[in-house]
Amino acid sequence: MKKALIFLHKWLGIVLALFFLMWFVSGVVLYFVPFPSLTPVERLQALPPLQLPSGCCLTADEAARRAGLRFSEARLGMAGAEPVWRLLAHERQGAAPFHWRTLDARSGTLRPPLADAEAAAVAEAFSGRRAQHVERLERDQWTVPQGLDPYRPLVKVALTGEDGLELYVSPDAAEVVRDTRRAERSWNWVGAVPHWIYPTVLRQFPAAWHHVVVWLSIPATLLALSGVVLGLWQLFLNRSRWIPYRKFWLRWHHIAGLVAGIFTLTWICSGLLSMNPFGVFSARGATADERVRWAGAPAEARLDPAEALRQANRQGLAARELELLHVAGQPWYRLQSAEGQLLVRAGMRDPGLAIPALPGATIQASLAALRPEAGAPAVRRIDSYDDLYYAREAADPNTRHTRPLPVWRTDWADGVAVFADSASARILLRSDASGRWQRVLYHGLHSLDFAPLLARPWLRHALVLGFSLLGIGLCVTSCVIAWRALVPSRRRQAPAAAAAGALRPQQRSESAPAARPHRARKAQ
Repeated sequence: MKKALIFLHKWLGIVLALFFLMWFVSGVVLYFVPFPSLTPVERLQALPPLQLPSGCCLTADEAARRAGLRFSEARLGMAGAEPVWRLLAHERQGAAPFHWRTLDARSGTLRPPLADAEAAAVAEAFSGRRAQHVERLERDQWTVPQGLDPYRPLVKVALTGEDGLELYVSPDAAEVVRDTRRAERSWNWVGAVPHWIYPTVLRQFPAAWHHVVVWLSIPATLLALSGVVLGLWQLFLNRSRWIPYRKFWLRWHHIAGLVAGIFTLTWICSGLLSMNPFGVFSARGATADERVRWAGAPAEARLDPAEALRQANRQGLAARELELLHVAGQPWYRLQSAEGQLLVRAGMRDPGLAIPALPGATIQASLAALRPEAGAPAVRRIDSYDDLYYAREAADPNTRHTRPLPVWRTDWADGVAVFADSASARILLRSDASGRWQRVLYHGLHSLDFAPLLARPWLRHALVLGFSLLGIGLCVTSCVIAWRALVPSRRRQAPAAAAAGALRPQQRSESAPAARPHRARKAQ
């Protein structure tokens, strides 16, 4: 068995040593420089204020009827000086997939996609800079995630400035959907792209990319596991010596494996679990039935959006976008700016008072009705993060990982927990028994985002960086050993060949006397 483990570990190491080195080095970069994205705060800060004259706008339902669309999400904003509805919609029953479309909010007319020059103007207004180069594309390295599919195609606009800012504009949605800068693009080439095996040529095919990562991670996990087993075997079962190797690189590979092997195994295994191989974890979002129950019976908004905006302005909110929401059969307008938000009832023509969050009774009733088959749940409001709902950088209000507080937590007897935000009127997280395992085995082990470390960011940073450096050291020894196992075989053959060549003259001299009598007899 030991010989089989050594054989497995050796040849898996020869094949995967460079991959492990790549994952450790790129993981350090990715930890400090995340993949480019446009955060909600950044987007809202760059949007122009809503300007809606009284009676100017149709409701989202009326605009969609006039355009012959069905939609699942609706946002009212500005496109230049004109108010527009942006609908996540399709043209007919059963059509797929949903796609963002832009409608004139006054007439319900479907607006044509932006030309390249118009997209450049949107980027200039968003950034306050001048466009230098415009390119239309379906996807590139920084827009490969599937979350951008409803916005495609895209127009990439390079803008003036020393930071190399590039904005991606959706011609159909008439808005900016992603921003990147030269520094984060450069770092991501040695960070997220190699760490996630994220080249565009592969990532544009989600199923193929998923299988490549999973079937590369499985043998990598076996490599790390076999190394840990062999290291412990030598440590506790080898009576001759604690370190059985005399050669420099083998000796230090064994020592580095004893030090770094365990967290190397946990990181590669948790990386495998991040892909949810074979569906071992359930989805963390609400199910389709739960989303329907949360929204309640269909009800159209009747309130003029301009009246809702007026209510928000009276309370000092300079809203930049209005979003239509449905909770418990009631339509609501959510008016947002980068500084805050307000909610206005939209089911009546007369506007009510703008409020910062839904009433607690509405939230509790909606949550209790999510899973009628599971019995009565326990519903409570939480004002701090807990074991399932947490933020990695809670002290930094601008971080992309920040989650709102307070929220409502609902627990059922079968272990399902749902978290909802009364301010945004949305379900934020759903977790069942598999989600709790995912919390520990993937999020916890891969990111070290356990509660004691989240409360001490400096300690978490130090542990991630320290473990990564030890892992890099282990991988360097692996790469050297793998190289010597493959390439130096010719060098070892050279001395043997030289020795064989040195023997040939002696062999010829020893055979010569025997040959002479034969030739002499032949001459006679």
